Amino acid sequence: MKFDDLLETKKTLINNALNYYLPPAEQYPQDIHRAMRYSVFAGGKRLRPLLVLLATELFTADWKNALSVACSLELIHTYSLIHDDLPAMDNDDYRRGQLTAHKVFGEALAILAGDALLTLAFEILAAEKQDKNGSHSFYHLKASPAIKLKIIWEIANSAGVRGMVGGQAVDLDSEGKTVDLDTLQYIDTHKTGKLLTASVRAGALLGGATPDELARLTAYARLLGRGFQIVDDLLDVEGDPEKMGKTGGQDAQRGKANYVSYFGRAAAKNKRDQLYAQAIAELSSFGDKNLSLQKITRRAFYRNY
Repeated sequence: MKFDDLLETKKTLINNALNYYLPPAEQYPQDIHRAMRYSVFAGGKRLRPLLVLLATELFTADWKNALSVACSLELIHTYSLIHDDLPAMDNDDYRRGQLTAHKVFGEALAILAGDALLTLAFEILAAEKQDKNGSHSFYHLKASPAIKLKIIWEIANSAGVRGMVGGQAVDLDSEGKTVDLDTLQYIDTHKTGKLLTASVRAGALLGGATPDELARLTAYARLLGRGFQIVDDLLDVEGDPEKMGKTGGQDAQRGKANYVSYFGRAAAKNKRDQLYAQAIAELSSFGDKNLSLQKITRRAFYRNY
């Protein structure tokens, strides 16, 4: 199967699972459920859930067992986007080519939708065998209590103040200021990198990776996270707004600290290339099994949206 077809197959499975987990739009209270679904199904690359599935697939043919974990990462990512777009934070009008949640549903409901997606993610991870109808769910996470607890910890740690939230806080505090390189790297590795790293580590843990294999994948994921944020910074300067689904140049307007503003475009592209080569090198020990991860890494580093 061609790689594009492979990704589309996996994305379809992810979207089907998300549709299963999210409350129906017509279920009371309808407004909050519509707001949740609006943001989750607004599009997006589904990179984090795909990384979960591909990391699991390195170690087991039963990668579909990771769908619940994949969905939890996408719900947390979407919650972060809803809150990031709010007037109190980045104040964006568009996300993924459509109006942001607070523009459609109001600020209060957008905040609640983000809260609901975050908590639903952990409800999914901690769920028992039976689904909402009392029958065995196809999406149930089959893992030992110890592995399930490790995965929950990984994701919670990456999403909270030691991870994404901490990175966002420093990012906001750094607006309009001259920051040192350590602060810049803290923002990149926490705001973006932590959740990407958790996606890879969660898949590896579920697949049964050895400590050495987990260490290699962790190093790979951290490089991916740093590179992904640099590409984001570059796209904000030179990306096509239609492809990105949002207005460019926002970082400069807000005086945000990023790799491009700190070093310039040429140096940022050189650093991207360096991080890409290092990330691919970390995957080399997995042989032919890593081809899908290599290809999705290439797309992440050299994407145009």
